[in-house]
Amino acid sequence: MEAESIGGGAEELDRITARLEQLATELEGEVDDERAATLVREASELASQAGRAVEGALRGGSASPEV
Repeated sequence: MEAESIGGGAEELDRITARLEQLATELEGEVDDERAATLVREASELASQAGRAVEGALRGGSASPEV
């Protein structure tokens, strides 16, 4: 059912959003350059995952998210 697919995508987006908020909070503090680079890489990967989740939801869940 399409609503279930979108619901699963919403849960994934909620998880990604929560983690991005954690990363942003940490980046706002004092972190060294190496840690900041690691956090930015993770944020970039999460943004890509979010894009795939949204795309899958818009297509009615026909595209499975990459893990």
